[in-house]
Amino acid sequence: MATKPGQWMVTVTISGSNRLGVDADWSDGKTLYIKAILAGAVHDWNRENPTKAVQPGDRVISVNGVTGDAQAMVREIKDRNLLLLLFQKADEKMEDSEPVPVPGVARAGMPLTLPGMPPRTVDILLEIRARAAEKQEAQKGIARKPPPKPSNEPPNHYEVLGIEMKADDAAIKKSYRKLVLQWHPDKHPARSEAEVKIRQINAAYETISNPLKRQSYDQMLQAIERKRLNIRLETQFIKPRMSIPKEFMLCPLGSSDKFVRIVENQLLVQSRDEALGVAFQEFFQAAKFSLWWLPEVNNMCRLRARETAGQGMEGGINVSFTFEAGQEEDDSIESACELSADQDMKRCNLIVSASPFSQGAYRFEGAFWPGRYMAYRSPEQLRMAGKVDEGNDVADFVLVDFSAAYKFMTTSEVLKGAVDSQGGAEGGYVKLSDLRADLQVRLYFQQMLGSAVWNNKDFETFFEGHYEEWDFDAKNLS
Repeated sequence: MATKPGQWMVTVTISGSNRLGVDADWSDGKTLYIKAILAGAVHDWNRENPTKAVQPGDRVISVNGVTGDAQAMVREIKDRNLLLLLFQKADEKMEDSEPVPVPGVARAGMPLTLPGMPPRTVDILLEIRARAAEKQEAQKGIARKPPPKPSNEPPNHYEVLGIEMKADDAAIKKSYRKLVLQWHPDKHPARSEAEVKIRQINAAYETISNPLKRQSYDQMLQAIERKRLNIRLETQFIKPRMSIPKEFMLCPLGSSDKFVRIVENQLLVQSRDEALGVAFQEFFQAAKFSLWWLPEVNNMCRLRARETAGQGMEGGINVSFTFEAGQEEDDSIESACELSADQDMKRCNLIVSASPFSQGAYRFEGAFWPGRYMAYRSPEQLRMAGKVDEGNDVADFVLVDFSAAYKFMTTSEVLKGAVDSQGGAEGGYVKLSDLRADLQVRLYFQQMLGSAVWNNKDFETFFEGHYEEWDFDAKNLS
């Protein structure tokens, strides 16, 4: 094969445990961009052919004659032992001008005629998103002032408890005990004010006294501050398809107690306090979602109610939205999010990408509607909206593995279960010593709180603070 200036042929043999030995990025859909040389056949070639050595930044533009299709080239590398690799030097321009890369999006190397996607539609999609990427690239030099703190910013639990962020367990308990005595409605002259304050204190203590909840809360505060200052995380190496749990719950960043739920075939964003009368299991079952991944474009999917997740291209209940033709580049136009069995790709196809502000959080962008993201708008709306980083809408969702839903059980719920199992459900009192010895209670403190079971004084303070839920007999410790 004749080569052009800046190109050269590399011939290697793959056998046994000897691998090709390159870390490559093929997101442009046409070539394999060499990011690093590892141990393997290419490293051996470089040692034997120093004048034709492969370097990071070079590109593989052909494998055994296969060219123009990165995924086909990858398959060729996997399927063949003898490889004829045509390389292009990093500092040489290719004949075809390279498009502006589209973040998180690339042709997946599949045939153009695909089930559920008419011929050439994938090209239309990539063209739309390429134009949006060019527009975004042109705006990179425009400085943006940090926006003011949003009006729906979450409560600062540390301020409520009057403690520092590095406070230990003893300091947390001491402050909680003091505040319960100070703000107990039966002992405070302004009862209505005290009732509101004691609920804030209890909510803060529930989060900060639980190491798992506290860790998530601290990460959330850090993410909100990064967003306010427009400090972005490096996300290019995060692979959503590999990272997102099979079944998950969507928790808007900044609202650690709220989840997207399906309520009477509607999408609502609710906390457990807002879903009155709904039991723990029922609440989280309605918050369970899954993704149906689509093959045409990397990271393209449909967000589905979990019970319909496996019904394939032609089935399933999807989160959908409605825009009109011609609105592709106008990110000021919004749409409500709803549940629908409609499989129209322009209404339900999404591109998922890692949040630029929070680890473990993701964004869902309309595949055919660049700049329109699924966003939570207080108090309970879910919309497809643009300019989500400029206002109070929240487009970053922490995807909580559904198997970890039990971590959101409150201390009161654990104690109620133990009390009920010992006869308290009939209205009788349970001895505090029996409650402290209960196996479920001991496991909760050991595994969730990472501490020994509270002493009698700690329990007394807790029950005093939760006076609306508990009737505690301090004399008989029951």
